[in-house]
Amino acid sequence: MFLANDQIKALCHEGDDSLISGNTFDAGNVQQASYDLRLGAESYIVGSDAPIFLSIAKQEYLTIAPGQFALLTCHELLCLPPNILGFISLRNHYKMQGLVNISGFHVDPTHKGKLVFAVNNVGPSDVRLRLLEPTFAMFFARVEGATGQPRDPFPERLPLQYVQNLGGSSVTLSKLQKELEDLKTKVLMYAPLGIALLIALLLNLLKK
Repeated sequence: MFLANDQIKALCHEGDDSLISGNTFDAGNVQQASYDLRLGAESYIVGSDAPIFLSIAKQEYLTIAPGQFALLTCHELLCLPPNILGFISLRNHYKMQGLVNISGFHVDPTHKGKLVFAVNNVGPSDVRLRLLEPTFAMFFARVEGATGQPRDPFPERLPLQYVQNLGGSSVTLSKLQKELEDLKTKVLMYAPLGIALLIALLLNLLKK
């Protein structure tokens, strides 16, 4: 059974066992049967040398180009009890732009800490995200029976392994288009010279 609005709010209270940490919980983000998770400060765009840190004072927006992969974090700190399972999804506003979640779609019971999402922009245009804007939807369901040993708390920073797994250069549509334009320019520049050399070679052979 999924938790409804009043049940989610009842589990989000002051204290260490709150479903969502009190200082990161916003009652206005509780929907009919879900909670809207906000975009966190730390993210990583494939092809970058290091993670990006968004801030209201310096850089609020994050741009994901077509074809680009990224790691995103949520602002909220979660503390799922042993009898609660979470399901996550991108908000429809971003899905319609072509952003897809390519990481897991559930959060195990006893998870503590932030969430990390791997996303890919499969749309034709840049997708822009803003710090602390509702970006993901999370649904909570009750679990019956024992769930085993508690999970280790999630680290405060993006794990190095996550960044390494998506390391390397990012091939985007805009990058491919630029390379194609550069190749076209080179062909237009050097093709006449090549033709002239070929004609000169043929004329030289005919003279012989």
